[in-house]
Amino acid sequence: MWEEGVSHVAFHRIFVVDFAGLGLGEASDANRFQSVGADTLGHVAVSWPGQLKLPTLQQLGLGNIRIDHPVAGVEPVDHPLGFYGRLHMAAQGNRRPTGLREMWDYTGEIRTENVFTTLTAAGYPVTLAGPFLSYLATQTPASRYQVGSNQASFRILYERLNDPASGLTYISLPEMRFAGEHQDLMGFGTALTAADHYLEQVVHDMGANDLLIVTATHAADPTFGLTPTREYLPLLVYSPSRANGFALGIRRTLADVGATILENYGVAATSAGHSLLNEITVASRILCK
Repeated sequence: MWEEGVSHVAFHRIFVVDFAGLGLGEASDANRFQSVGADTLGHVAVSWPGQLKLPTLQQLGLGNIRIDHPVAGVEPVDHPLGFYGRLHMAAQGNRRPTGLREMWDYTGEIRTENVFTTLTAAGYPVTLAGPFLSYLATQTPASRYQVGSNQASFRILYERLNDPASGLTYISLPEMRFAGEHQDLMGFGTALTAADHYLEQVVHDMGANDLLIVTATHAADPTFGLTPTREYLPLLVYSPSRANGFALGIRRTLADVGATILENYGVAATSAGHSLLNEITVASRILCK
């Protein structure tokens, strides 16, 4: 079924990499969640011996997100490869699965739906890899993989990069979250720098009509005893077919990620967030002129 719609989609394949635990500084409602002063990326960078090096994320625009509060070693670049912004969680709760559900669940015309089942019902393959099968176990039509390391998650993603089929691949990286919960600053930095290296291969191997979304479903500042911490979350969007990116601003909900995917494949009339698709495609055409 999905082959019939491939020519109508903006991006043939979408890959979402969830850097779970990676926060970018206290959110505007941090005081409600005992998170005033939280800054996962900043605290990891300060504690790292020498300068924290994240060249792939930096080139995608991670430093440009924090242009008003630069991180040593992850400074802004003049021409970021990706579109960049921050996500603010809309949910009133702040448990670890809260952001995951917000990103992927939405209210359909009749009942609550989620992006994964909507895509598979439309005939698009969906692959999910992460350490949390309690939620993903309900996504029975999808291909699901339980993993315990960042490397294992990326291994699934590499396999999908070699598969020409259109559809969605979502991987969650578990090691930063584990380090944050155990207040392990060095472990967090080690996992983050390794993940940046793995991500470099993804960027290199992507096809012209692929879309990469790098984000996080929650933050886990290792300097806080209570996690998740309420922080802004990264949003980096990249495709080899697009020109250099620009700022996407602060998005009001993680559901913007799910909305973007739904619009790309044209499979849902309603969604919980606001799609980024028009901003990416229209702006790219303007920049290319």
